[in-house]
Amino acid sequence: MAFMNRLLHALLLTMLLTPNLWAAEDTNTDVDPSFADRISAYKQNYLLFYTHNGNNSYDQIYGPAIGPQYRREEVKFQISFQGKIWENDDFDVGMAYTQQSYWQLYSKPLSSPFRESNFEPEVFIKWKDARGPEGFKTNYRFGFDHQSNGQSDPLSRSWNRIYGEIQLTKPGSAYDQASPYYMALKTWIRIPEKAVDDNNPDITKYYGYWEFNGRLTNGNHRYHLMLRNNLHTKNNRGAVQLDWSWKISEEFDSYVQLFHGYGESLIEYNHRNTRIGAGILLSNW
Repeated sequence: MAFMNRLLHALLLTMLLTPNLWAAEDTNTDVDPSFADRISAYKQNYLLFYTHNGNNSYDQIYGPAIGPQYRREEVKFQISFQGKIWENDDFDVGMAYTQQSYWQLYSKPLSSPFRESNFEPEVFIKWKDARGPEGFKTNYRFGFDHQSNGQSDPLSRSWNRIYGEIQLTKPGSAYDQASPYYMALKTWIRIPEKAVDDNNPDITKYYGYWEFNGRLTNGNHRYHLMLRNNLHTKNNRGAVQLDWSWKISEEFDSYVQLFHGYGESLIEYNHRNTRIGAGILLSNW
């Protein structure tokens, strides 16, 4: 699996640095697409200037020496983009990258370190304008996803998944910011690892095997809901995230995020967080 992870990162780097991969097969033009044309937003891109985690477990995670020095207040941001390697009228083949970071900006005694960063490259194939519920534009997406926090033991966390997703939009494309409704249901299977290499063997007990994302747009206001659950009647665990954004300029929206549950970050996958934060949203789902 280490080979697969290295291959995934190499393909992502190739996607970003090789403009010819993106050139259209139109012999009537000599103009290659620009970098901006090749890359588009994937998941949400945001910067929360201030967040407060009212239910953290830093002492348990980092130990009594470091844990108490981390503050409940920190900066949280996410960067997420995707690009196409190949496409035709029915299918896209591409790659995506998402990074979510937690920055202890307000912890001056610790010199404002990055407490945690999660790195998530993936490769996918998307079936566009497929058959689906009447009145909705339907896309299906299938892919391989790697997620890790880049730490060494005992703080290392990582896992690999194969996933499938259905995306419903009305009207417009699956990433049309003006669409009043967007829904996506994603399910996955974890790829097993050797016990000696697995730092989080019980991660699916907290993340479950599915995730729902929904967005409602009403004028300049957008409301987003994320749900995860393991669907166990005993030891039921999951997460919910509620977002509210409202447009204040052409470049970004004001943004408020509330998260409650397990798996906000990999280092806290088996710890329950309750976090609220405010900042700006650069792109939505």
